Amino acid sequence: MYEMIIKNYINNLTKNDITYFALKNDISLTDQELDFVYKTIKKNYKVLLSPDYESIFNEAKNYLSHDSYIKIYNLFLEYKAKYNNFLI
Repeated sequence: MYEMIIKNYINNLTKNDITYFALKNDISLTDQELDFVYKTIKKNYKVLLSPDYESIFNEAKNYLSHDSYIKIYNLFLEYKAKYNNFLI
């Protein structure tokens, strides 16, 4: 059941949703960073929710500023811990 809810959310996710969430969490993304985050979430959300999520973050280092990377990674870990029981 949770898998369908997550899949539906990802299918409806927009760049504006990401921008709003980022700004709400004191993360300012460039257009290139926003494109990378958006495409990564859309194509690799199952990997992000799996134990192999580090592979995505290793790649992200090449596309995000150091500050954005650290903030996004820490925010990811916070939410992953908070909602771990609901993840795939």
